[in-house]
Amino acid sequence: MVNKEEIIDLEKIVQKECDEYSLTLEESHDNNFKIYTDQSSGITLFLQLDENHNLSFYFLQRTYDVFYTGDRSDAHVILSLMFTAFLRFYKSGISCEQFDIGHPVVPDEIWGRYLIPVQAPILHGISTAKQLFEVVKEIIKMVAFWRESLWYFAGCPCDKCMTAGNIDNSNYKYSFEDVEDIFSHLHSISSRNNYRDRERPEWVYFYDIEEEVTMIKSSSLAKFLYATLDLCTDKTEQLKGQNGTFVLSDNIKNFVHDDTRFELDEYFNIINKEGKLKGYPVIPMENMVVTVMEDYIIALGRICGFEEYKKERELIRERHNRESELLFPIAQFLWKEEVCPDQFELLVKALLEREPNVKSVRRPAPINQGDKGRDLIIEWNVINEYMSDTTPPRKLIKVVGQCKSGKSTIGKGKVLDIRDTVETHNSQGFFLAVNTQISAALTEKLESLLSQGIWTSWWNRDDIEMRLSKNQDLIPMFPNVLTSKDQVKFVDRED
Repeated sequence: MVNKEEIIDLEKIVQKECDEYSLTLEESHDNNFKIYTDQSSGITLFLQLDENHNLSFYFLQRTYDVFYTGDRSDAHVILSLMFTAFLRFYKSGISCEQFDIGHPVVPDEIWGRYLIPVQAPILHGISTAKQLFEVVKEIIKMVAFWRESLWYFAGCPCDKCMTAGNIDNSNYKYSFEDVEDIFSHLHSISSRNNYRDRERPEWVYFYDIEEEVTMIKSSSLAKFLYATLDLCTDKTEQLKGQNGTFVLSDNIKNFVHDDTRFELDEYFNIINKEGKLKGYPVIPMENMVVTVMEDYIIALGRICGFEEYKKERELIRERHNRESELLFPIAQFLWKEEVCPDQFELLVKALLEREPNVKSVRRPAPINQGDKGRDLIIEWNVINEYMSDTTPPRKLIKVVGQCKSGKSTIGKGKVLDIRDTVETHNSQGFFLAVNTQISAALTEKLESLLSQGIWTSWWNRDDIEMRLSKNQDLIPMFPNVLTSKDQVKFVDRED
């Protein structure tokens, strides 16, 4: 764990990076940083270190009327899509959830968007100040690189560039018939929609808020997305599941349901009437999927993130060897036949303490000594379902954690009275970690808690091994749980 003395220079490092990339450090206090791009790009980066010096970050897309006159919903929606699509394929990748912030006064206007990283491998394995500094610098550089890349293709709408090009966005005329016509072939237009066109950046935009469908016509943004796809350094595989298609990079896992793909196919058939296109790329994120077809960009608000990946993965666990090779690589770990429950609990605690959104973890009582169904008490930052322009996108909740070890699949008979346990300890969530797998019946039981207002998460053996591969220095600490087949690659620590 990074200690307080080691990060004393973090503020200087953040300021230096902002100066180098012409970003504005708007706020800096208690290891919380608010970094703004500019009024035409509209991305604000929030970097945070909790009291245990675990790093987390998220973004706000919000522009002002300096460059985007009138209703700026189009800028908020389009720029957030361009940014999150870029993040999905930039280097090791980041998969985000996106949340509209409704205008506090005007119906069906989008005041801004929160962009929250859910799969962020860049945060894993940070155990020294040096590693922390490098990750912070890489995140800031990533934002700056997106801005430069976008405006290279789309043309910057700042005053200087607009004046040089003799362009005045205030003289626009609505011309969204093309995108509206494509949309209306498949959907009746709901009463909640938003549309706009602009000359710089060049786009025609239509967003049906109720159907969660965004259509954009823009040759420059289409070129930007095609260039974004070329950024990916991880090999990306697509693999058919029972209910859809896995989109798998080395570090990011998404799942696109068949219904979502059928929707995209229908749009593709309308746009590709002349048969010029052979197919279209798919850019999946946690609750959004984006594609580009000629000069058209289509975004559907559909769930296709890591949780969907995990659900589908469980359904095809027994399928043929090729799929097993892609989805379940041969483990580099040797688990003890008799796992020590106490060490297993301590291992889970150590991994939780390195989770980006976990603030604290404590053991309320020694194992098997009257802990009333709780092994761990966790403070966890989770998505705030009631976020607004004045409410942050994450909230801190108290989570009861249980650790179950055994030789076979853990069934629901091993995890009893979950709701009573949560209520007894005045908690809002439940977490389960097992050293094997959980049964289908237990999976259904845990998923049902969500409908009862209880935040729920769980780790099985695959989830633990994935985290251990990023935190290999922990492996020798728990010899009665598991060992490594290969030599452990210890993380270099500072003196």
